[in-house]
Amino acid sequence: MNTLSAKTNSENQTATPKGYGIDWNTAEPRVKELKDFLMSAPQVMDPERLQFLNEVYEEFRGESTFYIRAKLFERVLTKKNIFLDGNPIVGTLTGVRAGVYAYPEWNVAWIKEEMQMAKMASLGEMKIPSETKELLEKTYKSWKGRTCIDLNNKMFKDKYGINPKNFAKCGMYYENVSVASGSGIADYPLMLNKGLRWLINDVKSRFENCPTTLQNKEKHDLYRAMLVTFEAVIAHSHRYADLAEKTAVEENDPKAKAELLEIAEICRRVPEHPARNFREAIQSFWFIHLAIEIEQMACATSPGRYGQYMYPFFKKDIDEGNLTREQVLTLLKFQWIKHLELAEYQGNSYALTLSGHTGQSITIGGVDKDGNDASTELEELLLETQIQMKNIQPTLTLLYHPKMKDSYLKKVSECIRGGSGQPQILNNNAVIQRTLARFAQYDEGITLEDARNCGNYGCVSTGVCGKGSFITQEDQPCLAKVVELMLNNGKCPVTKKKVGVESGNPAEFETFDDVYNAYKIQLDHLFNMSRKHSDLSQMARVQVVPSVFRSAMYDGCIEKGICEEAGGTRYPQVNPIMTAGIDAANSLLAIRYLVFETKQLTMQQLLDAIKSNFEGCEDIRKMCFEAPKHGNDVLEVQEFVQQYYRDVDSIHHAQGPDCFGYRTPLDAYSLSYHNYFGALMGALPNGRKAGVALTDGSVSAMPGTDHEGITSLIKSGAEAIDTVRYGANHFNVKFSPAVLDGPNGTRTLISLIKTYCDFGGSHIQFNCVSSETLKAAQVDPTDYSDLVVRVAGFSAYFTRLDCGVQNEIIKRTEYAS
Repeated sequence: MNTLSAKTNSENQTATPKGYGIDWNTAEPRVKELKDFLMSAPQVMDPERLQFLNEVYEEFRGESTFYIRAKLFERVLTKKNIFLDGNPIVGTLTGVRAGVYAYPEWNVAWIKEEMQMAKMASLGEMKIPSETKELLEKTYKSWKGRTCIDLNNKMFKDKYGINPKNFAKCGMYYENVSVASGSGIADYPLMLNKGLRWLINDVKSRFENCPTTLQNKEKHDLYRAMLVTFEAVIAHSHRYADLAEKTAVEENDPKAKAELLEIAEICRRVPEHPARNFREAIQSFWFIHLAIEIEQMACATSPGRYGQYMYPFFKKDIDEGNLTREQVLTLLKFQWIKHLELAEYQGNSYALTLSGHTGQSITIGGVDKDGNDASTELEELLLETQIQMKNIQPTLTLLYHPKMKDSYLKKVSECIRGGSGQPQILNNNAVIQRTLARFAQYDEGITLEDARNCGNYGCVSTGVCGKGSFITQEDQPCLAKVVELMLNNGKCPVTKKKVGVESGNPAEFETFDDVYNAYKIQLDHLFNMSRKHSDLSQMARVQVVPSVFRSAMYDGCIEKGICEEAGGTRYPQVNPIMTAGIDAANSLLAIRYLVFETKQLTMQQLLDAIKSNFEGCEDIRKMCFEAPKHGNDVLEVQEFVQQYYRDVDSIHHAQGPDCFGYRTPLDAYSLSYHNYFGALMGALPNGRKAGVALTDGSVSAMPGTDHEGITSLIKSGAEAIDTVRYGANHFNVKFSPAVLDGPNGTRTLISLIKTYCDFGGSHIQFNCVSSETLKAAQVDPTDYSDLVVRVAGFSAYFTRLDCGVQNEIIKRTEYAS
């Protein structure tokens, strides 16, 4: 018997909960209608923000950047079109349903380069109305040369005498400053329990008492701007209150009228004042989350440990009979709709790298401040919501630890087996240990309590909830590209540009050490260029697009009077994300094995075959593909992969501290960059052909090369990388759905999770969709429009993915036992 239903039936026998003013009889049909609309309607680029952007930057010319950004934020929230669509949780990103805003302050090159191309956003096809195109053209002319990436590249060229665009064009790294960034977990509990009016009083006091000296100018400007944003968010909520009241006057249905009047009452109260119950808390949360996204809609603004800070409101309403668990479940479904509505578009290349991922991760499980199991009943409802909704957003992440109850893990297993690839699993012990290690170098260090309060944001990264942000994201280097540069003595064979350094003619290398040393020379150059570009990019962010409201949502920024981009949070983070490490390691292993150990090939034969993309050299390609590979628990392979990742780490840290002066660890995962970079590269010694997607993740096996069984695969994945030295890593496993069916399937999955974490693994996620189903979806996408797969730290609708990513997922080894 379903536990949730059993509890609800028992409640209904003893009392009839109030349920607030929601018309529960129509609630579930409304959820379906809202989801159906999002899944069928194309997303539309709304021109509102472009108009506001041009107006505000002209009107407030001469003001501080903080103030201009705050007034733009205010203009959007107080002037954007608002509407009610049947969702009792109100507030949308744009003025249209399924809308997308453009954020050209970061980059306008895509406007010219891609206007005639098909556009893809979070849910697939995106349309740009004619009036929006006109505004885009105007915005392009006014912002060309002034954007974040423009300033970044100008500073780089002025300082180092090199045009950095060639590095990005050939696929050495992706320029993250060319798109809005927003990763992190805000202090949602503070806003729910204190409210914005409390924050206004706090910042107003600091502003009034801030000495008016030149030394305090930045602090003075930031406080002044913050106050504008707080009032704007309150005005935004009051606009919805006015709209709901006006709509209620014209509504004849008494239940619908009651719901509208309740929406008005709630929006008059939150987020200005503390929430008093779950209904108010869920709306307050949404207004804050939405405001952060509106300021700069970007990947990885995550709710964090939602099941922890919302639990007191949930328990109060359950205990007082205000809501049933079924009603809470329905409210959560409405919230799931709100997360799915959020979308971004910042150019086609960016769409290819993220595959529609908006990175709104909810963290479940973990431990409390004393180290005890922190899982809650509300989190089980979050899992049930995902089981029923099968959304790609929000995503769920489980912080696994050995003290978890089996009943809770069974619910986790049920959700994973449901086919949405959620939740992904993070080893909580590894997360805590690396958090302690990372922030021990900071002046104030870090407490164990803070380390235990980590959450996942975006893909697989972690940070301290409410105290650490990852908005400062370095460029993302491609480690497989380094193999290509090494084999061509620093020249990119695709663009024909000399983007690397002289590392020697590979045909003349006499030992594998010569090969590996040449690789490390090229890698050092890549990391050096990437670090220099990234450090300057942070200066560009502070100068052009500092966040104001978002900064106030993190501990430290208000106290220091420093924005998030400049390091104002308690635990500022810089996270360089590197991709395709396994492709690089496997390629080096193939060279070692085929050229120097077994001498089946000369280096020249291998170079010629790669140059021809293995055309007419299928026998050599077969040898390359069958050479020893990661994922099979072979000792000498594992030792090399481990050494390789240690060397990558050492060369990265040899570049010196990050822009904040700290030793920053590498994150190792792919998002969809493995597809983006793969399209920019030629063939590799691991047997991969030109243009094909690289291997996902950082410890996943190259598709089709893990042939020693699931235990060997997970042991290889768990042992490949130091989970403390690296900030994050990423591991994909694909199962046939039949393997995980029934009680035995549940036990198998739970056992696998425990075993992987016992081996010391940091991250694991599962696809439970057969290759046959995926191939059928490629043939007839209409029949599989809601098919969800796990890509790389996130889920996506399969039929809306780029073909390269689809094919890579299909090729992953499918375990049938």
